Amino acid sequence: MQSAIIGGLFLLANLHFNHHKAKGIINGGGGGASSQQHNIIKKFSPHPYFDFDVPRNITTRVGQTAFINCRVEQIGDKWVSWIRKRDLHILSAGMVVYTSDERYQVTRSEKSEVWTMQIKFAQQRDAGAYECQVNTVPKMSMTFQLNVVEAKALILGPTDIYVKIGSAVTLTCIITQGPHDLGTIYWYRGTNIIKPTETHPNETSIAYPPRISVDLKWTEALTSRLKILDAKLSDSGNYTCMPTSAEASSVMVHVLNEENPAAMQRGGSIARHSSTTWQLYLLAAAVTLFARIYYRPSRRLT
Repeated sequence: MQSAIIGGLFLLANLHFNHHKAKGIINGGGGGASSQQHNIIKKFSPHPYFDFDVPRNITTRVGQTAFINCRVEQIGDKWVSWIRKRDLHILSAGMVVYTSDERYQVTRSEKSEVWTMQIKFAQQRDAGAYECQVNTVPKMSMTFQLNVVEAKALILGPTDIYVKIGSAVTLTCIITQGPHDLGTIYWYRGTNIIKPTETHPNETSIAYPPRISVDLKWTEALTSRLKILDAKLSDSGNYTCMPTSAEASSVMVHVLNEENPAAMQRGGSIARHSSTTWQLYLLAAAVTLFARIYYRPSRRLT
C-alpha cells in the first residue's frame, strides 16, 4: 500500500513538471520546439497557442499569390484576425474580410488549425508586417513579414553583339533579387530551347554540339553563362535568358564573316541608304513621265 502511494506521488510530480514545462514553452515562444515538446503542449494546454514552426518571413514575386499561414492550436471557440501593421487596418475577423480590395482572402479548411491570409497578384506596396491575432484575454498576436520583389533577368553587355566567325561568345545572365528559390534558367535561340549535349568521339549529336555549354551557379545572384566556341554563321540570332521565376532578357548575336564588324555595319548602313535614294529617284522619274503623258496640251487644228 505504501509503495502504491509513493508511486502515485511520483506520477503526480511528473505530470506537474511536464505541465509547467509545456507552459514555459508557450510563454517563451521559442521557434525550435521539438515534436515531443509540441505533443506535451497539445496534451496539457487547454488554451490557444501559436505554432512557431511556420515560416514568418515570406518572400513572393510581383504578380504571384502570397500565402501567410498562421497556425493556432487549441483555438476552441476563439477566432483569428489579420491586421496590416503599417496602417493598423483590420483585414479580417474570422472568415469575414473587412477590405474592399478583393485580392485579400482568408482560407481555413474544415477542422484545420491553419488560418491563411492570401494576397492575390501581390504588388510591392503589399510588402510589410502582418499580425495574426487571437481574441483571447489578454490578446495573443504573432507578426509575419511579407517581402514582395520584382525579379528580372539581365544579360550583361549590349543588346546587339557582333563577333567574328570562329571566335568565342559568352552570354552572362544574372538575377540579383527575388526569393532564394529562384528555380533555374533556360536559354533559347529564337523559339528553340538550347540543350547542350555531351558527345563521344564516335557519336554524333542531332541537337547542339558540345562546343555550346551552360553553367548555372548561385553566389550573390543566380548566374547562368552560355558559352559558344568556334562561332558559326548559323549561331546568329535572338538569344533569350528565360528564368522560371523572373522576367526574361534577350540580346541579338550577329556572327559576321568580316575582319572589321564595325566597318560592315557602316557599309550595310551606306548600302541601305544608297538603295533608298535610288528608289526615290526612280519614283520621281515615274511621276514626271506620268504627268507629261496625261497633262500635255492638245494640238489646235488650223
